[in-house]
Amino acid sequence: MIKNYTLFLCQLFLIASCATSNLIERNETAEKLAINANFQLINFDTGSFRLHGWGKKGWQKKGWQKKSITKHTQRENIKSLIVYIEGDGTAWENRFKRSNNPTPINPMSLRLATLDERNNILYLARPCQFENSQVMINCNSKYWTSHRYSQEVIDAYSIVLDKISEQYGVNQFEIVGFSGGGVIAMLLAAQRNDVIHVTTIASNLDHFEWSEFHGVTPLSDSLAVYPFISGLTDVSQLHLFGGQDQIVPFKINKNLLNHLLTNDAASYRIIDDFNHLCCWTEGWPDILLNKE
Repeated sequence: MIKNYTLFLCQLFLIASCATSNLIERNETAEKLAINANFQLINFDTGSFRLHGWGKKGWQKKGWQKKSITKHTQRENIKSLIVYIEGDGTAWENRFKRSNNPTPINPMSLRLATLDERNNILYLARPCQFENSQVMINCNSKYWTSHRYSQEVIDAYSIVLDKISEQYGVNQFEIVGFSGGGVIAMLLAAQRNDVIHVTTIASNLDHFEWSEFHGVTPLSDSLAVYPFISGLTDVSQLHLFGGQDQIVPFKINKNLLNHLLTNDAASYRIIDDFNHLCCWTEGWPDILLNKE
């Protein structure tokens, strides 16, 4: 049994504290972070959802690498984009009531994106985050609870990447996902052939083990990473965990990682002093410098 269920829920669903924060304040927090880092608002209509995002100014024109030699010894231009995907956000208001809007109080993935000094950076929120509650599109609360990693959600992100490829000529993606955003990143990479690298941070990659660990209802209408492992064999991966993380402890991902690590390009790192929220923003610049 969970002794302090209220505190647990605040932690479990990535709420920085138990104090309430209205939607206007949450939106203003994200907007200020983005603008201060020279990011511009961009939204994507996927048909199923409208995904909110911010791109570093000029991101559409950045990302060109020098000509490189492919395995067929032909030269081709590579245009890459680094995509940060947000965590699960505010899924529950209390023990019994789902949130009516999943906009995060502490948008960790956006914070990390703004600390990335590379030019070709795009941040994407999760379905219905940063939406006005009065005009939310297809925003059934199941999409931030039981169906948060469903195929419909993965398809929405894939549509965004397809649009970016078509409009801006991007042909390679690196995806960075914080917490539940890491699950989205892995499922996307497994179902596409243009994702060359995935970085996950404090992610509940095995969300069934995560649910069992916390004694909560499994996300039975969400996809698991396990069945898609074969699609990840050629994808470079780095999985980061906090040694003090009690929300997503490393041990809940250990069995899945044993399978993922059969790919020589996959690795993980446990950072002893970090927990689920601390101290990723403080340490992110150094992690990026030393991630290889």
